[in-house]
Amino acid sequence: MAAKTWKIEKDLCRCCHAEGTFDNLAEPRTFLEKEEVYTDMLRECLDVDIPPVPGELCAITYTICTACITRLRDACNFKKQVQDCEQRFMTMYYKNAIQGVKPETVVKEELEVSLELQQSEDEILVLKKEEDDDDEDALMDFTNDDDDLSDDFPIKRPTTSTKTRSKAKPKPKPSPVKKEKPPPKKKVEAKPVKEKKGETNFTLTSNEDGTKVYTCNVCKNTYKKRDSFYQHYNYVHLKLRPKLRSCHLCDVKVPGRMRAFHMESHGLPAPSCGACGKKFSFPWQVLQHQKFHHLGEAQYRCELCDLSFMRRTDQTRHQAKHTDVKPFKCEVCGKCFKWSRGLKTHMLIHNNIRSHVCGVCQQSFVQQSSLKYHMTKKHPEKI
Repeated sequence: MAAKTWKIEKDLCRCCHAEGTFDNLAEPRTFLEKEEVYTDMLRECLDVDIPPVPGELCAITYTICTACITRLRDACNFKKQVQDCEQRFMTMYYKNAIQGVKPETVVKEELEVSLELQQSEDEILVLKKEEDDDDEDALMDFTNDDDDLSDDFPIKRPTTSTKTRSKAKPKPKPSPVKKEKPPPKKKVEAKPVKEKKGETNFTLTSNEDGTKVYTCNVCKNTYKKRDSFYQHYNYVHLKLRPKLRSCHLCDVKVPGRMRAFHMESHGLPAPSCGACGKKFSFPWQVLQHQKFHHLGEAQYRCELCDLSFMRRTDQTRHQAKHTDVKPFKCEVCGKCFKWSRGLKTHMLIHNNIRSHVCGVCQQSFVQQSSLKYHMTKKHPEKI
């Protein structure tokens, strides 16, 4: 990097600048039966957007090495773990299902020693001498006779330093503290285990080469990956397709295909092709566009007319033009169609769904082409 030029001989990892044979950042990969797109993982987990560069450097500089992929997976898994734990904690908290266990308090019995001083102004305390104290008796020169004591020696009031302590009286033991019994816990009924989504809604078969094929039991569509079937089943048959995605900079929710264009209002440019300037919603679409339109790389081709396609679905839809088979049949009138979209448009006629309305005479039509024909014939001055 200290040199003026940087010569790249192999693939360059955009995360650590290592060189070697690496995976493309935008191409979907499968890991543990899950599809991964590394650009999406970087954006969702780390909020880092790595755009591809146009030209010849696009393919070799838009890759990621194995070590960085492992660290990225760990980061995504850790983020998911934190989100799941926090969600579970807050759910239990708002349901008042979290209880703190307090340690039991031990009551210690203590004995208080009370010092009682029995004295008054009119009372005189007599200090008694022990009989075995011969030395003091000799010095004072008196006997243990009470009369002699009263005659010879006046008795003085004892000072506070000579106060006698009475015997300690034990304090009565405190009554034992009755512990309140906690309320009986409600029995939690065990919930039945739910079956996995789509578990009984596909048929698994294997081809001659050993590849697995997942066939939808509802519409008979086939898929090579289990995740692809789950996505199809949830989006198409269960109608669980996510429609809106929230912006992390504002409160606006937009469709996923419009997210990049919405981010331009915040000063973040949408992924665009450096050759033609076309904008896209995701960076992997830019790379796919450059490979197909600018580099001429086509993975799918029609064997009859040598027309190239970017996706397999486009190739399958195109091949219907070369056959007379019309597999999509109307159950009402029996009319057949080559493509499913033709049958869907035809069913709008039977259901009398007319969503295309003339802005001049308010006449409604089923198809956009019918509205254009109407405008040409009836209102040519408005075109």
